[in-house]
Amino acid sequence: LRLTKEGSVRRYSYGVYYLPGSKKDAEPNAMDAIEMRYIKAGKKCLGFYTGINFINSITGKRPTLDQKLEIMSNKATSGKKSVYMFSKRFVLRKPYMEITNDNYSLNAFLSYISMADLATIKANYPILANYIRKEHLGADDVMEATKYFPAKTASKLLATDLYRSL
Repeated sequence: LRLTKEGSVRRYSYGVYYLPGSKKDAEPNAMDAIEMRYIKAGKKCLGFYTGINFINSITGKRPTLDQKLEIMSNKATSGKKSVYMFSKRFVLRKPYMEITNDNYSLNAFLSYISMADLATIKANYPILANYIRKEHLGADDVMEATKYFPAKTASKLLATDLYRSL
């Protein structure tokens, strides 16, 4: 509070501060602030994008505020809630299992599978199969983690043949 009052540190939003006048720590934009608050705090992974933004994030496209944002984060306190931040409303969800740096890719993948409909999963099959191979997701790890997710998750893996890529 003292540093913000004297102007050494500026508050961008709740929980997001920056150093004014420094090129390295220039004022963040809204997406940076959302990511710092709910997705990544330094090197610690707190969350990930779900829905269509999960597919966009694994194909290298960064979500924008114009899109419908859905985020799963350890910072969520209840199952699903609508958050209004930076004149934009987005959905914040509590993860099925706690997100860590070690289980981030597995957790994001299984969350997407549990939330997406079967037709969307089949349409994105090549992208998801490449993600499985790239992140080295193993069948044992996936089957162990599915107990934290809805029962339909395992059946969707079987129905779409994604289990063959494990």
